[in-house]
Amino acid sequence: MLNNIKIAGRKIGEGEPCFIIAEAGSNHDGKLDQAKRLIEIAAEAGADAVKFQSFKASNLFQNLKTVKLLEKLELKEEWYEELFDHAKKHKIILFFSVFDEETLKTIEKFPIPAYKIASYELMHFPLLESVSNTKKPVIISTGMANYNEVEETVDYLLSKRNNNLVILHCVSQYPTEPKNVNLKSILSLKEFGVPVGFSDHTLGIHAPTAAVALGANVIEKHFTIDRNLEGPDHSYALEPSELKEMIMHIREVEEMLGENNITPSTPEIDERKWRRAVYAKTDIPRMQIIGKEDLIVLRPSPDGSIPPTEINHIIGRKTYSDIFKGDLIRRDMLK
Repeated sequence: MLNNIKIAGRKIGEGEPCFIIAEAGSNHDGKLDQAKRLIEIAAEAGADAVKFQSFKASNLFQNLKTVKLLEKLELKEEWYEELFDHAKKHKIILFFSVFDEETLKTIEKFPIPAYKIASYELMHFPLLESVSNTKKPVIISTGMANYNEVEETVDYLLSKRNNNLVILHCVSQYPTEPKNVNLKSILSLKEFGVPVGFSDHTLGIHAPTAAVALGANVIEKHFTIDRNLEGPDHSYALEPSELKEMIMHIREVEEMLGENNITPSTPEIDERKWRRAVYAKTDIPRMQIIGKEDLIVLRPSPDGSIPPTEINHIIGRKTYSDIFKGDLIRRDMLK
C-alpha cells in the first residue's frame, strides 16, 4: 500500500477530507480577468484547488481549423505569474492540466505544486515521462481506458520513481448520462494502492457526492461563471452557487460516513433508557415463584432494570418482598 500524498501541504488519501478540485478548464474564454474571477469563485465555494487546462493548440490537433478555434483558449505565458499570485491571495491551490512538453517547460518556471493528465493523454508516455521528471504529484484521469491500460500507465509512472500519484475514474462523455457513470469503478481503482477519485462530467451534483460515499479521495468538477457563455465546456459546468452547494454536500456526506464500527452516537446514549425492561404484570406476593404470566415488557428501562433478554432468568425464581402490579423488576427483589 502506497502512502497518501501531499499537494501544496494538503494531505490526500485514506483518512483525509476529500480533495476538491474546481475545474475551470478553458472557461476563461481567453480573458485574464475572467480567469481571475474563476479563481475567486472556486475559493469562495470552499474548493481545495482550482485548475485550468494549459496547452498549445498546434501541439494538440492536426486539423488546422480546430487549431485556430482552440488558439483562442490558450493560456498566455504572461498570465501565469498573475494567476499564481491571485490564487495565493485567495488561499487556494492552483495547478494545471498539461498536454504537451512545450507547455510543461513554460509552467515549470512557476511554483506549480502538481500536474493533471487528461484522459486523452493517458497513453502519451513521452509526456508522462516529462511530467514524472518534475518529481511533482501527478493526477491522471482514466476516461475511455480499460483496466489493462490504466495498469500499464500506473506501472510506467511508478517505474519512473514517482509514487505521488492519484487516479481518477472518468467517463469521456460530455455531459455523461447517469447510466454510463459506473461509480463502482472507483472500488476497482483502489486496487492500485494509491489515492483515487472521480472526474465528473455529469449534470448536477449527485454523482460526485455519491462518489465520496463510495470512498473517492478526490473530486474534480467543471464550473463556470455562467452556463450561457460560449465555449466548449460551459454547458455542462456548474454555476457558482451549484459549486458551493456540491462542496457543502460533500462535506456533509463526509461527516455522515463516520467510522467503520457499530456504536451508539452521543445523542443516542440518553435514548437507550427508552428501551424496554421487565415489569410486574400482576401483584406478586413475597416468596412466590414467578411465572411468565406475572411479567410484562414495557418502556422505559431506568438504571437497575432487567432487560427482556434476561426474562427467562427471572421466571422460576422467588421474590424477597411483595411486588405490585406495574413495579419495575430489579435484581435485588429476587432470590
